[in-house]
Amino acid sequence: MIEKMQSQTSATIDTRQQYVRALQSALSVDEVTDAFMRAGAPMIPSDAHAAYRLHADADRVGIMGVSAQQRFLDDYEDYGRRDDPVLEFALRELRAIDSSRVPVPEVWESSGAHAALGVAGFVHSLEAPVIVGGAVFGTLNFARAQSRPRFSRRDLVAAGFMGEQLGLAMERALRFEVTGRRVGFLEQALDSLAQPVVVTDLDCRTLFRNRAARKLEAGGADGLGGPLDVPIAEAMEEFRTNGRRVYTGSVHDPGSGEHLITRSLNVSQTQDVAVTLVFKADSERTRTLPAWNVLSRREQEIAELVAQGLSTRQIAEQAFITENTVKQHLKRMFAKVDARNRAELIQRVWAHGGNAVKPLP
Repeated sequence: MIEKMQSQTSATIDTRQQYVRALQSALSVDEVTDAFMRAGAPMIPSDAHAAYRLHADADRVGIMGVSAQQRFLDDYEDYGRRDDPVLEFALRELRAIDSSRVPVPEVWESSGAHAALGVAGFVHSLEAPVIVGGAVFGTLNFARAQSRPRFSRRDLVAAGFMGEQLGLAMERALRFEVTGRRVGFLEQALDSLAQPVVVTDLDCRTLFRNRAARKLEAGGADGLGGPLDVPIAEAMEEFRTNGRRVYTGSVHDPGSGEHLITRSLNVSQTQDVAVTLVFKADSERTRTLPAWNVLSRREQEIAELVAQGLSTRQIAEQAFITENTVKQHLKRMFAKVDARNRAELIQRVWAHGGNAVKPLP
């Protein structure tokens, strides 16, 4: 007897572990539901089982998974659900219950749910709530024919366990799906930009390239490929080894003949993620320094004067501002382009040849 109980306990543990593993590998609502139907429902022997989703806006109900015939489902929705003492108890008490344990047996026997089950040849009903984020998300339902015994306390415990684990998995799946939709919206927004944008990790593995970047890059089987490979690799090396947050690079695109300027930003040191924006140099050398959109018009004027080798006092006189204002401008400009001194400032914004910089069309 003891050996039999130990064997049953071991089998129950194994079955539960298989169920939990199936839920843990599920990423979407459909996959979570499939895990219940495939690995969970067999834990309670029944003639029919289902997973329902209860919507918050009134009486809408969704069938996530079901093994019963459509006729029974239609009958239950027509006149069984709105008169189901088992469902009412499960939702009110937030725990599993079966029809043999309804507080007033006569209420169950005269209910619409009992009648709907009877038409399909079922007599016993068990339901358990599924809680997601502190609110009722749905129910797990089991039914047995009259030839089978009523549901046991062991079945109630199993149903409660299945509902609890499914609720946790469903909450994770819903968050995953919301995140996926947000990522999709973000990718669509970035794809609409005319300027190439590349997101990488600090090992130069591409996480995302917008449409403009994909057109620009030749692409390769590994790494970034294309003209952006070298400047992005240089930027990631600076981020990894020197802890820099911003890096400006330059490269010649052999395909188009364009002179490209890259500006890489280490946007999340904890996640090792960097974003690279790409600009191209105007072929018309109409300016000494680029009209780079990271600098304001006034800061570009100051940069022009710095490039001429003027002192702080001389810049202040020509710009009709105080020396302290010049210093404040330079401080902000150093921060914007990650420069430590005037020489680096000019190196960052000069576009490596004096070409005016503008976003790619």
